[in-house]
Amino acid sequence: MIGEREAYLWFGSLKTIGPAGRREILDIFGSVTEFFSAPEQELMAMVTEGRLKQETLEEILLTRKEDGIRKTVEAYDKRGFRFLTPADPDYPELLREIPDPPATLFYRGHIEYLNDFRCLGVVGTRTPSFYGKEVARMFVPKLARGGLMIVSGMAAGIDTEAHKLAVAAGGKTAAVLGGGIDICYPQRNFSLYQEMCETQLVLSEYPPGIPPIGARFPLRNRIISGLSEGVLVLEARKRSGTLITADAALDQGRNVYSVPGRLGDPLSEGTNNLIRQGAMCVLEPEEILEDLGMKVTGRRGGRGSGDLTGPEKEVLSRLSLDPVYLDDILTDEAGTLQELLVILGALEKKGLIHQPIQGYYARN
Repeated sequence: MIGEREAYLWFGSLKTIGPAGRREILDIFGSVTEFFSAPEQELMAMVTEGRLKQETLEEILLTRKEDGIRKTVEAYDKRGFRFLTPADPDYPELLREIPDPPATLFYRGHIEYLNDFRCLGVVGTRTPSFYGKEVARMFVPKLARGGLMIVSGMAAGIDTEAHKLAVAAGGKTAAVLGGGIDICYPQRNFSLYQEMCETQLVLSEYPPGIPPIGARFPLRNRIISGLSEGVLVLEARKRSGTLITADAALDQGRNVYSVPGRLGDPLSEGTNNLIRQGAMCVLEPEEILEDLGMKVTGRRGGRGSGDLTGPEKEVLSRLSLDPVYLDDILTDEAGTLQELLVILGALEKKGLIHQPIQGYYARN
């Protein structure tokens, strides 16, 4: 007879049952091992009663073979694919608390980070504006350096920015994939995927080889929020997959933080609506650290902002997170173009602004 851990591995690999269906089955049988050893007649009766799909019965009878399961475990070990199940003592405690925890959590990298660090989910649109990227650059490094492990989905856009910024800040980050643990999606993130497999953490509830199709991404979002004490939404449209993660966080009793955006901007409608619905409006990363009861070592604005000349204050007031072209910054106080360049250089040295594109300037 296989053990509980192997039974969970088999249970999680069943393609015709989703998270909600698995929860119902465990409620009926009491344990995964009881379900694994259930007589065929009992399962057929469940099909007749409408409590089990015919295709699920066929899949169970086809895959419920102890030798095959043991060989699968051996094959995963040889390929370096490790996994946790609720039967393992180091299965993430926060994930145990959600209504539909994954039966199997495959991973590559440092699984111990989930116990060593508190986690924060960071999500947003796959097509961020310059503003969204700047907000990510403003929040993620400080949150990572503040001791939070950044959890996201390695999707294009804000997810990718969050992982890269956490790594660059010397922090920890985990990616929850929407397909098999061995499949990087999108492909352009392959170098990031490889780096995170070695130095960070990559997770998936899907066995190796499972393709990352669209229907799987909403399901993976519950794991991002389930691993985290809170979820930060940086930029999102009114109808965005990002909001599925926020909804999952609320259902799981997690904190939801939202960065406000510009009125009338479609990329900010989702975040602004979250604030309207009760999400915590955050303007700086320290607010999140404080809300989670973590140590805050410094605040924004402490980098020379209190020691500016009149012209420097005037130039700074004309800048925002969006880049502004040099000619549009010129004021009477700034003087000539040459004098303006001197002022901008001084503001850069004080860490208050940066030049994302040649000739364009934006506030930090």
